[in-house]
Amino acid sequence: MTISQNLQQSFEMHIQFLGGKSIESHDKKDGFIAIGFDLNIHGQTVPLSVKYVDQKRWLLLPTVSIAECNLPALDHVGNNGLICVTDHQGEMFDSGDLFGLFKYAVDTAIDILTNSLKSYQAGNRIALYEEIDGYNQTIVSDAPVIVATHNPNQSDSLYAWCINCTRQRNTPQFYHIKYLVDGTSQHPPSSSPYTAIKVTKISLPRIEDFVIPDLFESFDENWWKQQMSKFSENQLDSLQKKSNFKIVLLEIPTPKMHTYLVISYYQDMPSNRYRNFKVQTLQRGWREYLLNRTGTESDSSSKRTFVIAGCGSVGSRVAEILAESNVDKLILVDYDDMKTDNVMRHYLGIQDINQSKVSALKNRLQQNIPELEVVVYKTNILNWLNSQNDEQLSEIHSIVLATGHPPTELEVCRRLYTNEASIHVVSGWLEAYGLGGHILGFRSNNDACLKCLYYDDDGNPSNYIKTSLFSNPSGIVLSKNITGCAGAFTAYGSVHAMKTAVIMAEYVIENKVGLQSWCATNKLPTNYNLKATKHHALALQNGGYYLQSLNTIKVAGCSCCST
Repeated sequence: MTISQNLQQSFEMHIQFLGGKSIESHDKKDGFIAIGFDLNIHGQTVPLSVKYVDQKRWLLLPTVSIAECNLPALDHVGNNGLICVTDHQGEMFDSGDLFGLFKYAVDTAIDILTNSLKSYQAGNRIALYEEIDGYNQTIVSDAPVIVATHNPNQSDSLYAWCINCTRQRNTPQFYHIKYLVDGTSQHPPSSSPYTAIKVTKISLPRIEDFVIPDLFESFDENWWKQQMSKFSENQLDSLQKKSNFKIVLLEIPTPKMHTYLVISYYQDMPSNRYRNFKVQTLQRGWREYLLNRTGTESDSSSKRTFVIAGCGSVGSRVAEILAESNVDKLILVDYDDMKTDNVMRHYLGIQDINQSKVSALKNRLQQNIPELEVVVYKTNILNWLNSQNDEQLSEIHSIVLATGHPPTELEVCRRLYTNEASIHVVSGWLEAYGLGGHILGFRSNNDACLKCLYYDDDGNPSNYIKTSLFSNPSGIVLSKNITGCAGAFTAYGSVHAMKTAVIMAEYVIENKVGLQSWCATNKLPTNYNLKATKHHALALQNGGYYLQSLNTIKVAGCSCCST
């Protein structure tokens, strides 16, 4: 045993000081030590067990559990008897102070248990009702693998996506349930291996109608019969109308958020016996809930439709980030197909090769975020723009320009400027060799636009963008070539594309305007026989990031926004 006898004795003496009886310590084969004892808590004897790792430093607090006994469900106590001493948020302690940690865990657990027993005997179940979701998860033995892709509270037309099990002769068909979906907006797949099964949803009107198993008791057939005794005649009738194989979604109105249990079983009608009875918890997978987990508050009054023009290495990453943000609708515009050359810096992968980028990207995004609306156009951004009327454009919150083709993006800006709608435009592009990138945000019908960057310091039109990190001496080829003319490419890596995409997404989500440039700090243009510009020097001396307001880039004679 690594822990000294003196320290072990101090643990037991503390338990004795608290009034513990029948103290017994024993080593466990998994490297833990456990001390079992009985303690009188609020007028009754409760068997407890403290478990801790046999090491000289503890990175985890000791656990304190109620040993198996006849007790009701209690708040802050799992069905397995584990007392919830900490939620691990901001947890900091001295890992070498073993006695202090032992004392804290035991004393805190006893205080929690004392208050929980007092609440129960006073008939106060509010705290337990608030944590029913967590308590139920400690009862269910199977991993909570069922995912709801739609808020069940907002639909009564629910289907389960099930994978068939092997059916043996003269035995009922059983299923592995994988997902719950809204049948009105997203029909389950009919192709193998999935089967669509209608779900019976039963909503309890009151939390008090939920039968809570006692400690160490499970969700079994007897519990289900007790629960069914709380159902109304209509609810019982809806159960009987279904086939012998039943999938029931039980909705429990907990104070903060509805809790759900999925009950599946085969009911033999003549004998009324159950087969393959199973209860599983439901993982919440709908966008509203998941966004709340990120701290995002939805604003139903604002437009959240975004267009991404160019779904290459940068645009695809912007789409990925926006899909996981508070976005209602994504419109993807790109005419290109996915090629193997793009794999090492693209959101898509080998499995998407030779598919349309927009279609493959839509499939990938909606697999990850099922409720996201994605519309695709396999065309260039100018054709898409020509197909939109004023009303359609007025619904657009932002247009992301990630085409990597300046003439196209400049023409988009020119056409948008003549439109009455004020659209937030974000353009992003990369420098060769991963030397840096730029992000520009502006309003489509205001002064200071992308075209303003294509003027020299004297106000004359230029084919070169004035924010470039290096000058363009003649004879310097910026592209690389491995397999001949068809294999020419601009050299930059995934990290450079993602870095630019993250800033672009931030501009979109936060509705930012202005120009932000970043430059690599581990390599210089001179490493590639290129001459650094003053813009590179400004970015470098600002830690690799240089931010400019729109006023600083505005050109009075701009042929786009100042005519």
